[in-house]
Amino acid sequence: MIDINQGFSSMVLRLQTGTDGEGNAVYKDKSYPRVLPTATADDLYQVGEALASLSSWRLSFIQRVDREDLVRI
Repeated sequence: MIDINQGFSSMVLRLQTGTDGEGNAVYKDKSYPRVLPTATADDLYQVGEALASLSSWRLSFIQRVDREDLVRI
């Protein structure tokens, strides 16, 4: 039998850093690990926007990545 333990989440900011030679957008992902799984989507979005405002790059989107640990019992 397998047990599922709630792990930490992480937040990823996708920032547009510019364009390539063909005019396509170029992106950089900035990851912030160890987000509490109890954090709401609104909380994460507000924090993500605040962090992105410190950058000169444009925020494209904010992504939440939830992790679960699978353990054999």
